[in-house]
Amino acid sequence: MVINIIKSVLFNLHFYILTFLLIIVMSPVLILPFWFIKIIAKIWGKILVFGMKIWLGLNLKIIGNYNKNKPCIIAVKHQSAWETVLCTSIFDMPSIVLKKELIYLPIIGLYFLKGRAIPIIRENTIESLKKIVKMAKINLKKGSSILIFPQGTRVPLHASTKDYPYQSGIYFLYSQCNIPVIPVAHNAGLFWPKNSFLKYPDRHKTKTVTLEIMDEIPSGLDKKTFMDRLEKSIEDKTRKLIQEESDG
Repeated sequence: MVINIIKSVLFNLHFYILTFLLIIVMSPVLILPFWFIKIIAKIWGKILVFGMKIWLGLNLKIIGNYNKNKPCIIAVKHQSAWETVLCTSIFDMPSIVLKKELIYLPIIGLYFLKGRAIPIIRENTIESLKKIVKMAKINLKKGSSILIFPQGTRVPLHASTKDYPYQSGIYFLYSQCNIPVIPVAHNAGLFWPKNSFLKYPDRHKTKTVTLEIMDEIPSGLDKKTFMDRLEKSIEDKTRKLIQEESDG
């Protein structure tokens, strides 16, 4: 337990201090073209992966691929801050649908705005959904994909979708934008659980955090078919990845 605490402290110091230095030192890019933000996202991802490796002994494995030249909606399982950082890197700085409060964070909120983030003004209202769709369409025309967490919040590792259901807002976005959705699953919650300072690298049998990009869900499906397929794809794969790596 003591060793785990020490590892967690070292990892957190590494990640948060280097993240802070990155956003301060690179703040001039906020007045430069968008593609500079993509460089920052790549560096941020490398900071995370490097910290996982040197302090926790964890490797990263990415399965699958997608067409980077074809804007889409990327639907990611949300278990911790890990996937937010990594997905901005591997998906080439997509427009992230996030809570509006994050936009008001000092300095980093400016990075979110520069990165074409889409704030949720008022959750679960038609007005909010329409604003999200409007901003999404603008960003799609600029070539950015849209990244969304379909359950709307970080979810505990083994939580049921009855307690954390998939929100219908993703279907509204999918149907209005008329583009494919790419489901993404991972097992990062094993080592970085929701709201946890401690990290748990020893939960991984092979010391590997895996993220899997699955086959796209085509546009044009009805709501029930789409929602059922999205939930089944992400949940089944997430359970499989967790089971393969978990000691329990």
